Amino acid sequence: MKKLVKSIVIGCLATLLPTSAFAATIVVASDGTFLGVVDSNAYNSNSICNEYGQYGSAYGIGIFNKYGTYGGESSQIGAYSENAQKPPILIKDGQPIALITKNPNFKNRLDPDFLQQMACKN
Repeated sequence: MKKLVKSIVIGCLATLLPTSAFAATIVVASDGTFLGVVDSNAYNSNSICNEYGQYGSAYGIGIFNKYGTYGGESSQIGAYSENAQKPPILIKDGQPIALITKNPNFKNRLDPDFLQQMACKN
């Protein structure tokens, strides 16, 4: 099952992103939606650290919107949901490395607040 999910996510990304994006660390929803690049550059429009961008804003599409689909505290796919069953995935060099979630039941998980603190510090 893990290989199937990985293949689906990577396959979705391959159709949406340029090849060079796979060298970066990115955030992807379990449904394959691109949710930003992990980049401390607050001026990068795709960065999760751009607090005014669609992926870093508390009001955007990304994981830091606690009321949105991919960050929501009550969403089954939201990073801030302690009950999420399919949280967003952190991918580095095309390989899934952690689930971004507040749900303590996942082994390879990364707290979204910790990710933001570490990635966005200047």
